[in-house]
Amino acid sequence: NLEKKYMEKLEFNKGQFVFKAGDSAGYLFLLIKGEVGIFLPTNETNNPNFPVGENEIFGEMGVIEDTLRSAGARCMTDCVVISLSKQEYEKKLNESDPFIKGLLRLLSIRLREMTKPKTLGSK
Repeated sequence: NLEKKYMEKLEFNKGQFVFKAGDSAGYLFLLIKGEVGIFLPTNETNNPNFPVGENEIFGEMGVIEDTLRSAGARCMTDCVVISLSKQEYEKKLNESDPFIKGLLRLLSIRLREMTKPKTLGSK
C-alpha cells in the first residue's frame, strides 16, 4: 500500500523512544494512554525535562517550525499515541485563519528560545 498514512495509532513499550533529538520532524503526536517524557539533549538522567500526560500533544515544535527534533520523547510507561503527519497538520492549518498559523509559529519559536541552555558571555 503506497498511500501515505496521515493519522495512525501507534503502541510503544516502556523505555522506547517515539523520536530522538536530531530526527526529522515528520509527525506530531497525541498521547492517548500512558506517560511520555521529553528529554533535552543535555539530560542524562531518567527524569524528563517535560512530562507529557494523556490527551496532550507533543512533538509539535519541529513540525510547526520545520526543524529537526530538539529533544527526545521517551515512553515512561507503555504508551498508545496517535500520529498526525506534517502534511495533514499543514492541511488543517491552511484551512484555518492565517493569523493562527503565524501565532503558533511564534509561540513555538519563543518556547524553543526559552528552553535553550543559557551560555555566559565572556567579559
